Amino acid sequence: MNIEKEKISVKFLKVGMYVCKLDRSWLDTPFPFQGFYIRSQNEIRDLKAFCEFVYIDVEKGKSLNSEPEISKPSPLLRKKEVGNKYRGRIKPFIVKHDYYTQALKPIKKEFGPAHNLMIDLNSAIEETSFNLRVGKGLNIKKTKQIASQVVNSVIRNPNTLVWLTQLKEKGQYIYGHSLRSAILSAVFGRHLGVREDQLEILVSGVLLADIGKTKLSRKLLEKAEALTDEERKLFESHVELGVEMLAKDRTLDHNILTIAETHHERFDGSGYPYGLVGDEIPAFGQIAGIVDTFDAMTSKKPYGQTYTSSHAMEWLFKQRNKLFSGKLVDEFIQAIGLYPAGSVVQLSDGSTGLVLSHNKEKRLKPEVLLIKDTQNKTLEKPKFVDLSKKAMFSNKERPCITGALKADALDINVDDIISSFNNRNLVQKLLTA
Repeated sequence: MNIEKEKISVKFLKVGMYVCKLDRSWLDTPFPFQGFYIRSQNEIRDLKAFCEFVYIDVEKGKSLNSEPEISKPSPLLRKKEVGNKYRGRIKPFIVKHDYYTQALKPIKKEFGPAHNLMIDLNSAIEETSFNLRVGKGLNIKKTKQIASQVVNSVIRNPNTLVWLTQLKEKGQYIYGHSLRSAILSAVFGRHLGVREDQLEILVSGVLLADIGKTKLSRKLLEKAEALTDEERKLFESHVELGVEMLAKDRTLDHNILTIAETHHERFDGSGYPYGLVGDEIPAFGQIAGIVDTFDAMTSKKPYGQTYTSSHAMEWLFKQRNKLFSGKLVDEFIQAIGLYPAGSVVQLSDGSTGLVLSHNKEKRLKPEVLLIKDTQNKTLEKPKFVDLSKKAMFSNKERPCITGALKADALDINVDDIISSFNNRNLVQKLLTA
């Protein structure tokens, strides 16, 4: 055994030690990553429940007989060749579609609170990012509060926040991207049957996944041209920088650190920082990678092409079992829809609308808010229509979606439509018409 490794009884574990090996397979424990710092007494309790002894790395963390400060190298990140040594297959993720059985809260009742929540969340995200850039510490408590609010809203109705995030681009891309991705992860996790407490961990991890970018220059982050090899290497360092920042908080759940560390890994091994393959990537890291990619493709940003939601979904579908798990991509499309809430769509009769909610059974006939009539004229008052239901006293079928449109390609002001919804009477009228 290398001198850097010490075998130790779990009775003598303490906060600050770095556990690099267990007395049993990692698959038989809830610990998601092969190597982690002990940051709380709760983690010591969990280790005692599963193990009799563990191995600790005394170069990275505290030893049994000394109290050194945790050394500078990243608490979770290791060189790729070292990472290879510790690879192990993760337990398969079990999907439970029937976990959330409660009826959805009507969007007409959830919209008002969700709209106000989005305003508060955007402000909180921007404040957090600003504080990090000027050298202030991370407010984990505030992050957890944001995650909890997102989860609660998504459990009540998964369409509402998605609708708002797809339409309202507020603030810098990096700020909005983290929030939009977190909301998508909550909707995706709800669909998969991730229980509420774990959903909050997933959302927190996605919110903080790109936190390391606050240590990089805006010039690099906003560069429109292709990055040089040196710039690409610097850009990819945001993963290591982020994990280092997060690990300073000893109370942080290690699943959050794992999400930050693995959300750029890819199913075929082409990701970074380790080049993990397939189910070597923890499930939450895979989920984070999918939502991060989808939002990046469908959002305005200084670099790269912007795709409609349906085109992004088609691209993801082509990446099944390549960049992403085929099973998870299929589940994501089911959860969010080919035309997610907030998508601007063209209907078969020539009219234009905004998708309000995802219809899993009839994906081309969701609830929409009509903005333009069949003559391409903007309606004075948007009209709510459920395309899956025939009009009252009529046998005529409703039109269906024929394709998605980019919001900025239309001569409509989406912000004005959203602002008009602040009038509760109008909301009630529109959504019950």
